[in-house]
Formats: sequence, structure tokens, C-alpha cells
Amino acid sequence: MEFKKSLVGLMCLVVLACSSAVSADVMLFDPVAHAKVWAERIANLERERKFANVESQTQQFVNWLKRYDKNYPALDSFIETAYNQKASAEANQGKYNEAGNTIRESHAWKPNPANIDKVLKYEQKDLAQREFFNKTLEFQNKRIEIQRSILNLAREKEKLIQNFLKMKDVTKEQLETLQGHLKGLTGKITALRTELNEIHAAFFKDTEKFRKDEIIFNHRQAFAINQKARVAGRLIDAINGAESRVAKGLTEITEKFKFSWPGLEDMLGKMKDLQVKIMDIQKQMLAIMDKKPLTDADKAKLMELKAQLDKLVTDHDKLLRDIETAFMDTKTFSKLSSDQQVKFMEMFKVIRDANNVIDLTNAKIDAFLKEMNVKFGDLNGDGKVDRLDMATMIRKFLLAPPWFRFKRLYDKAADLDGDGQITWADYNLLKEAVIGDRKTFPVDPANLTGDMDGNGKLDNEDVYDIAKFLSDPKSFPKVFVKIADMNGDGKVDILDISALIQKITSVISEPAPAPGGTGVATVAPLIGGTGAATGVTTGDTGTGDAADSLDSAY
Repeated sequence: MEFKKSLVGLMCLVVLACSSAVSADVMLFDPVAHAKVWAERIANLERERKFANVESQTQQFVNWLKRYDKNYPALDSFIETAYNQKASAEANQGKYNEAGNTIRESHAWKPNPANIDKVLKYEQKDLAQREFFNKTLEFQNKRIEIQRSILNLAREKEKLIQNFLKMKDVTKEQLETLQGHLKGLTGKITALRTELNEIHAAFFKDTEKFRKDEIIFNHRQAFAINQKARVAGRLIDAINGAESRVAKGLTEITEKFKFSWPGLEDMLGKMKDLQVKIMDIQKQMLAIMDKKPLTDADKAKLMELKAQLDKLVTDHDKLLRDIETAFMDTKTFSKLSSDQQVKFMEMFKVIRDANNVIDLTNAKIDAFLKEMNVKFGDLNGDGKVDRLDMATMIRKFLLAPPWFRFKRLYDKAADLDGDGQITWADYNLLKEAVIGDRKTFPVDPANLTGDMDGNGKLDNEDVYDIAKFLSDPKSFPKVFVKIADMNGDGKVDILDISALIQKITSVISEPAPAPGGTGVATVAPLIGGTGAATGVTTGDTGTGDAADSLDSAY
């Protein structure tokens, strides 16, 4: 009996203790503090752009808040914020209609005139979204329709190629017929691609306003558009695959024709025509190169012909490789009849002999053009004469390391006095051009006779320099003999000084020019720039002769 009383008493104490604990929790619970924690969690989700989570959390938050807001007025601000957060999250998922309904629900809870503008904005976006979706869907359908048409044409081309590959031999006529069919199909494909580009451009222009207003699709719409895009993507892959197989088949057909006798004969004929054109251009260039001196028009014509020559030589080399491959391929050569083999070898020998002549002539032309285009003083090839060229001359030539002494480097652009070697005398001439008045160098044929300092005009300084030359000829490079020889008798003496003074005096004593004249007082026009290229030949560089014709050889 006493035991039962003790047990009952213990149970009462436990119940009393539990009741006290619950009362303490109830007293410690603060809805406002709890709301702040929840609101911060939603704000973090917004910053992380987890809009679906924001939408779900705000709905739960509003439901929870409404249970306590009658007793806790401070919660009202949380409810209004949560409604706006939910609407924003829905709009960021393209759910504009749902966003408008959320604001309407907020308005029903607590009316606010500003809510009307918010709902209007979301409903306008919903209408724009529907229009954007319909236009996009229409564009994707048109795109798919055109791509299906392109695929059908590509497969038609592929079928023609496959049938052609089954043929044992390929004649030139059959190849031309195939090319005609393929050209027609390719034209249709090109027209469809043009139409597709036009449709795409029109769609982009027509829907630009939606992108500007940042209208996005909801999940259902995006899924539908993506489905269409995937279909279009599969069609593009199929088209690319068919066109790749067509290209591969065409290569096989071309190879089959190329290494058949009709194809080889066609290549040999093309090579003959090509070599005749090359030799004709070479003859024109050699004729111009034999002129002395070359005018600017001559130089321009040479460079124009060189561009044409280079293009023909590129085609020539490619065709020659194909012919050589056919000749050296056992399977190809053994397929030919005895008569065809004999004809092939005869024509091949003529082509190779002509090629040797072409190569030799091209080498001479290249050497001549290199000589013609040299710019004296421009050692680094940047088109200018400046301090960088002075540094290059010192580093590359004047202070060359010991291991270069046994094989001295040479560059015509650096030999400014024309003595056949590069010395400090050349450096001083270059220095005069960079930091002084020198415009031409002694080696440059453009240098005026009598213009000892190369400044482009005849003056008293030149008289002084010729006098100095007479007193100490060894202090001047040999090239100055030609510059100082005013009367052209092959030597420098007092008569040359007299001739120079007379020439300078005659210019000074000329009557003043009429109003509007130039008043130029120089003996010859100023030479623009330093070391202008002249391309004058000396006779040491041969030009060679191009073959007259290949017709007799063929």
C-alpha cells in the first residue's frame, strides 16, 4: 500500500515537471524572431537565383504568418514582402499569370493601389510571352520544314554519287553529266539555305522587342521549343552527314577519273596549256627586265606579272604532282594499253623538260626582283630607315662574333658605298640618313651626279666635298668617283669642280618664277625617302631565255 502511494506521488512529480517545461517553451517562443530567420533564408535563396525554392518557401511562409498576424501586427510587413517575393520568383520562371494572381491574393489580404500596376505589368508580360512563344514555334516549324527539304536534296545527291561509284569506268562525258545534275541540286539547296537565312533574320527582327523586354518562356513553353530545336538539330546532323558522304564520294569519283586514261590525257592537255601561259608571262617579264634603266611603270608591270605568274605556278605544281603520282603508281600505269603508255611517257617527258626551263627562268626572275626591290639602308625589312637599322648593322655585321669572321655575312641593303663589303663607312652613311640630311646613298643610282652628301640637291657643300676628294681620294669609296665626275670623262679633277659651280650658278641666276610658280632652286627633283629602289641592272645578272613554244613538242 505504501509502495503504491510512493509510485503515484512520483508520477505526479514527473507530470508537474513536464508541464513546467512546456510552459517555459511557450513563454520563450517569439513569432517575430522566427519570421526574421525564415525571411533571411528566403533572401539567400533569391540571391542564389533558386526561384522555384523561393516560390515554395514564400507560400509556406505566408500560410504560417497568417496564423499569428492577428496577435502579432509586426508580422504584416513580412506577409507583404513574402507575397512580392513569390510573385517575383514566379515571373523569373516565366510564370507571369501566376505572378499576377499572387499579387491579387496579396491585394485580397490587404488592398493596396500599387498592386493594380503590378498585376497590369505581369498580365502584359503574359500576353507578350504568348505572342513570343507563338512566333518562335512558327519559326521553328518553318525551319524544320526547310531543313527536311534540304535533307531530301542532299540524299538525292548522295544516291547519284553511290550509283556512279558502282560504274567500272568513268568517261569525261559521264562525269560532266553527273556534274550537271549535282550543280542543279546544289542550286536548289543554296536557294533553300538563303530562304532559311532570310526567315531567321526576319524572326530575329520581329522578336527583338521581346528580348529587349526580357520576356522568358515558362517551363512548359521552353520544353516545347527545345523539342523543336532538338528535331532541327537532328536534321542538321543528317544533312551534314549526307553532304560529307557526297564530298567523299566525289573525291573517289575524281580520283577514279583522274587516273583513268581519259583523265590522264585531260590532265596532260591542261598542263600543256598551263606551261604555255607561264612561259608567255616569263617572256613578257624578261623583255621588261632587259630595259635599262627601269621606269616606275616598268617596275609596277613586273610586279603585276609576277602576281599572275605565282598563281599559275601554284596550279602548275599541283597538276604536276598529280601527273607524277599517276606515272609512279604501278596499278594506274599497268591499266593503260601499250599505246597509251607510250603516249603518256612522251608527253610526260616534254612536260618535265618544259618544267626545268620554267624553274630556271623563275629563279632568274626572282633574283632580279629581289635586286630591284632592295631598299638601301632598310636592314630589318620594315620599310623604313631608322635607328633600328643602325643597331642591326652594328650587331649583325660590324660586331659579328668571332665564329662569323671566317664567313662574313653580306646584305646588299647594308653595302651603302658599294664597295662589296660592310664596314664602318657604311654605318656612317646610314647615320647621316637617320639623323642628318642624306636622302640617297652613293650606291643608289638615284643619287644625283655631283650630290656628294646625298641630300637631293647640288650646293656649296658638294663643291667642298669634291675639293676634299681631290686632295685625299683614298678617304672616299670608289663609288664617289662616279658621283664627283661632273663632265663624265671617267676621272675627277678641277674641271668637275668648275662644272659643278657652273651648274649651281646657272640655277641661282635663273629668273624668279612667275606668281603661282614653284620657285624650285634645285638642279634635280628631290629624291623622296632614303635608298629608293631603282632596279637598274649592271649586266652581270643574266635573264635567260624562255622556250618559244610547246606546240612542236606535243
